[in-house]
Amino acid sequence: MTQAEIKLCSLLLQEHFGEIVEKIGVHLIRTGSQPLRVIAHDTGTSLDQVKKALCVLIQHNLVIYQVHKRGVVEYEAQCSRVLRMLRYPRYIYTAKTLYSDTGELIVEELLLNGKMTMSAVVKKVADRLTETMEGQYCIHCC
Repeated sequence: MTQAEIKLCSLLLQEHFGEIVEKIGVHLIRTGSQPLRVIAHDTGTSLDQVKKALCVLIQHNLVIYQVHKRGVVEYEAQCSRVLRMLRYPRYIYTAKTLYSDTGELIVEELLLNGKMTMSAVVKKVADRLTETMEGQYCIHCC
């Protein structure tokens, strides 16, 4: 992993998720897999904040974890997945081109929220489409 890639990962994590998530993500990219307490100690971040940051990173498939035989859980950042965030606009554009506005909204929701159930995605997209239609209706009425 080059320093430029690490810096780019840092900037992407900062922009999308904020300072604490960026700090934890970059630490894991630099050091490899580590248990929760070591991450908290090395970064000077509270256990609660580390847990929340890891939840965000896991939710977006940017960190994986392994449970070892003694019950120790180690977390590992996936730099290649962080770098794929650069392609998000292309994914959204492709979905819109192939599947119109509905496809675009589905991909947007998944990229914004990470792992979601199908029913949650359908509900959010339906709500957004309804808002859009109501907005267009108001424009035509006035």
